[in-house]
Amino acid sequence: MSFKRGLLFIIFFFYCFVSTAVAAKSLEKVTLQLDWKFQFEFAGFIAAVENGFYEEAGLDVTLLEYQAGSDTVEKVLNHTVNYGIHNSSLVISNRTITPTVLLATYFQRSPLVFVTTPEIDNPIDLLGKTIMGTKDELKHSSLALALNHFYIDSDNSNIIEHTFNVDSFIEGKVDAMSAFRSNQLFELDRRGIKYNIIDPADYGFFTSAVNVFTSKEEALTHPERTRRFVAASNKGWKYALANSDELVQLIHKKYAPQKSIEALTFEANVSRDMFLLGFYPIGAVNVELTSRMYKQLIERRMLGKEQQLVPYLFEDILSTNPRDHGFSAAEQNYLRDKKEITLCVDPEWMPFESIRDNRHIGIAADYMTSFQEKLSIPLRLIPTTSWQQSIQFAKERKCDIYTLAASTPERREYMDFTTPYLFLPVVMATKTDKFFIDSIHSVLQEKLGVVEGYAIAEILRAEYPQANIVDVRSITDGLEKVESGEIYGYIDNLMTIAASIQKDFTGVIKVSGRLKENVDLAIGTRNDEPLLNSIFEKLVASITPEQQQAIFNKWVSVKQEVGFDYRLFWKFFLGLGVVAVAFLAHYLHLRKYNRLLQSLSITDKLTGLCNRFKLDEVMVEQARLYRRYKTDCGVILLDIDQFKQVNDVHGHQVGDRVLVEFSNLLKKHTRTTDVVGRWGGEEFLILVPNTGLKESTVLAENLGSLLRENTFEGVGVVTACFGVCSFTVGTSTKETLALADHALYRAKNSGRDRVEIATK
Repeated sequence: MSFKRGLLFIIFFFYCFVSTAVAAKSLEKVTLQLDWKFQFEFAGFIAAVENGFYEEAGLDVTLLEYQAGSDTVEKVLNHTVNYGIHNSSLVISNRTITPTVLLATYFQRSPLVFVTTPEIDNPIDLLGKTIMGTKDELKHSSLALALNHFYIDSDNSNIIEHTFNVDSFIEGKVDAMSAFRSNQLFELDRRGIKYNIIDPADYGFFTSAVNVFTSKEEALTHPERTRRFVAASNKGWKYALANSDELVQLIHKKYAPQKSIEALTFEANVSRDMFLLGFYPIGAVNVELTSRMYKQLIERRMLGKEQQLVPYLFEDILSTNPRDHGFSAAEQNYLRDKKEITLCVDPEWMPFESIRDNRHIGIAADYMTSFQEKLSIPLRLIPTTSWQQSIQFAKERKCDIYTLAASTPERREYMDFTTPYLFLPVVMATKTDKFFIDSIHSVLQEKLGVVEGYAIAEILRAEYPQANIVDVRSITDGLEKVESGEIYGYIDNLMTIAASIQKDFTGVIKVSGRLKENVDLAIGTRNDEPLLNSIFEKLVASITPEQQQAIFNKWVSVKQEVGFDYRLFWKFFLGLGVVAVAFLAHYLHLRKYNRLLQSLSITDKLTGLCNRFKLDEVMVEQARLYRRYKTDCGVILLDIDQFKQVNDVHGHQVGDRVLVEFSNLLKKHTRTTDVVGRWGGEEFLILVPNTGLKESTVLAENLGSLLRENTFEGVGVVTACFGVCSFTVGTSTKETLALADHALYRAKNSGRDRVEIATK
């Protein structure tokens, strides 16, 4: 038995290496260092985390709360963190400009001030006093500039680290402290404490605040990632400003429970004013303000005259620092003259690639995203409606590259090809009533479909000239022709066929055989511009195995059980007959591919919940347990209220997003032993093992309440109707579901957004 298991492990390991084992959406991990404790000042970033805006951008963002003594600028420049927040658009230290890259500005007007005791009303009065502020503020912000201008430093005054507590000021332990108008003033006013404010702006130091910046190395190495980070942050701030009450509650509950709702609401109102939304878009950088600040610093000798205002904006840094990534001088000149690279793709070939809403998605798209970060010019998609059109466009030089194509003699007449970066096994799909196919030779007389223009069609026609190869428009067209009996089988790679069967042809079509041919996919480049091929050859070589696996895992979710290969067994035991080996090899292939399809067939593709096939299976098993052991099982059938209106008003994409979020809420608030599935459309079924009717009803009511408290992005509150029942003596699974269905419709007819219990 241990020998068999060892062989299974080896087979499984190598299969996983070339295909996949576990679904795991790969997100790029980045960190944002805040310059203060959690509060509404950072609501936009918190909203981007909590609402999944960063995740949608392919990022896993960690927000780091400020810790006493840390230096945000230093951490960014030392690459300890990716991005930081600063209270000025320029970073000044020791009369020099620190080489940072400014990405976005959120507070167009800085609320950073000194709060002082009543007798201090001028910066010069701070001389010899105890001043409290963060290390970062007292080195880099407008407060630091004001202190420097009045020659106040640690040699003539007592400058200490901030305690983040106004009690130090109230109790007289410090004479002045840094504060945000939107923050500490609320607490001082609430306690009736008298104070003065020294605002650096009153002395010529006009600065912005909540400036997001990074290092030059980060900007140049990961420009696309940086763009995605800024775009998602802007989206987060737009949401936070439009839903400030919601963010106040969230921050109080999860991030800063020590701050009251009233304090956070005060801060939200002041923060909104700091954006100057009537003048600047969210995240816009005020170049004029930075230029003015630079001139003032020079005039007041706070900045050396030799200091030049070199490019500090993100896009300026990119344009003045071309990224060669090992490209030769000729290749760099080619890219500079080229301006952009156009690409053609297969618009219907998931999980490898597809076009959705004029956007390239899939495995190949993620490779292109990685390549884009290393190119100094943009990649631009040329949308097509079919692979045949993409081929024609490439021939007509309307696109410069194929993102994913196999090299064939015909294509080499107009394209060059890089080293392959994807290797695909080729299989045949037939109707489920067909026998397993050991070799394509046995079905060459049958009509076999292949997408017109695919490399495998050219390969098969050359290898088997007698084969009856039929061109089809797409994989869907091919599988539909198999289903109708118009063709015997459809040939393509395993993962594309498996994904399509799971989505649309479960129980109708199966994988019936593996061909000896493989398809090795590379990037095709127009052969009249040979430098393009050498550039992409270097880009392909730059992808690490870890990056390849992360991209693959993101798009392929297949868990396969691999059976024992008795052909290996034959090598060790020659006494087995040839007939037995052939039979067992047949069995192995059949079981291997059918189990793959079985594993793919139990999950709803959109929501990730169990599909109806799996729910039926669990229902039958729970009914058996009830009949034999009287083991209770609750049944909850639920339907989203007025879901058609969501699709009609907001569109089907928003409707799909609601279904996904709705599903996640159900999964999050049910037990791991409960079975949650999509029954069809906007209907869901929850099976609650070892739970009676009363407890199942409580669960349904709790889920209804959670829905009413949840806000779905772009839609608002979404409610549902629930029909609840449980297995009873003498009731079949069909009758049990009918009872739940009747209860559900009573709930609908009684005004919706309610729970009804089934009655016989």
